[in-house]
Amino acid sequence: MLTRHHYVALAWLLPLFASGCAALVIGAAAGAGGTVYVKGKLEEVLNHSVTQVHEATQKGLQDLGLPLVKDHADKMSAEMKSGFSDGKDVWIEIAWISEKSCKIKIRVGYMGDQGRSVQILDAVKKKL
Repeated sequence: MLTRHHYVALAWLLPLFASGCAALVIGAAAGAGGTVYVKGKLEEVLNHSVTQVHEATQKGLQDLGLPLVKDHADKMSAEMKSGFSDGKDVWIEIAWISEKSCKIKIRVGYMGDQGRSVQILDAVKKKL
């Protein structure tokens, strides 16, 4: 017999299964701290400061030949914009969690491009 809690959980999960995001959300819940791709954004918590991740992102984008169009950063956050030669824009946000950790979010194009987002994140990680 289903209780009220079951119905609430089903109501929450149903849209995720319909949108194809269920595996990502379930995977994120099972292994918190990993990379998550949701609604066109790739997100990961990194065990480095905002400043370290910002610098690594600058170098990673340079290695990929992606020019920085916008670059604003302080000790608590950073916002960067770049783009691929085919016209797809890249938005990167870095947000403070603690002195030694932050969350990076990467979106490529308006609808998202998981492959290119992973490519950028890998380039950032190589510089950390």
